[in-house]
Amino acid sequence: MYEGQNMKRTILTLFLIIMFILPGCVNNDGDSESIYHGEIISSGNSISEFTLLTSDNTSYNFQENTEGKVTVIAFLFTNCYDICPVVTYNLRHIHESLNQTMLDKIEFITITVDPWRDNTTVLEEWKESTKSNWTHLTVLDTQQNSQDMATLTQVWNDFEVGFKIEENTTESNTSGRHHPSSYDYNIAHSTGTVLLDHKGNQRIWWGDYDWIIDLVKEDILNLVAEADADS
Repeated sequence: MYEGQNMKRTILTLFLIIMFILPGCVNNDGDSESIYHGEIISSGNSISEFTLLTSDNTSYNFQENTEGKVTVIAFLFTNCYDICPVVTYNLRHIHESLNQTMLDKIEFITITVDPWRDNTTVLEEWKESTKSNWTHLTVLDTQQNSQDMATLTQVWNDFEVGFKIEENTTESNTSGRHHPSSYDYNIAHSTGTVLLDHKGNQRIWWGDYDWIIDLVKEDILNLVAEADADS
């Protein structure tokens, strides 16, 4: 009799333990718990090949410079005085904490969402003042129908960059996909930092206001470890 009761208690205890453990082993989608802390980009979209202009006036082909590397891309603009400097500082903190062996495996990139003001000179001044010693990208020709703007717009679309131009006039808000009529405008954007794996797939997204430096760094290093395991 007692043995039967003990067996029932043992089974009940095991059942309760399993019920407590299982929720921690799956995420909301029912998949195995991810080792990553940022938002998983489920589409895993790859990026169209593109070439933009660096802040020191050199051509930069994305595929050539990121092939086989983990890539960290922040979409910012220099006329942003609130979150953009914070994100840049956070990236700089991570960049400076890595040794050269690790830096050789990671490509850091900043891409402007305000090419009309962020020409190469302005971007280079920003890069120097913030000590953000990595690639900063813009375009030369910001006319609406130019090939440069078509390329940059495709980049924004590939990464699903969300923003709009708010011109300081009596007119209502306008789309961020056209040339502002003047330089009296603001950029309202909801962007973030995107982490790509060594195969060029978008994997992790960190919103500008969601940054936790140590966790972003851990996500980057986990992607590097993944690349090392594939090599």
